[in-house]
Amino acid sequence: MKLREHRGGLAESMETVIDIPPTLEALKIAINNAFSEYDVPEITADMITVKPYGFDERIGWDTHIVIIADCSVYGFTDGPLSQLTDENNP
Repeated sequence: MKLREHRGGLAESMETVIDIPPTLEALKIAINNAFSEYDVPEITADMITVKPYGFDERIGWDTHIVIIADCSVYGFTDGPLSQLTDENNP
């Protein structure tokens, strides 16, 4: 699946797109990698929520929002996480 960080505008956000497996573990790793240059505590899987957000006609994504508990919106994916490995995000 594709993952992009939340930024000021769509063009800026699309510059951050990476491909990851559609699992909570892969999402957690990608988020922690993005935060590695900052002095922040490690993000754990139970801190991450992924919810449907709507279809974005501009980029053709079945957009899902990625939220980090006690933080904010991290970004967006182009689809849901795999149901086989995703107990926290029905």
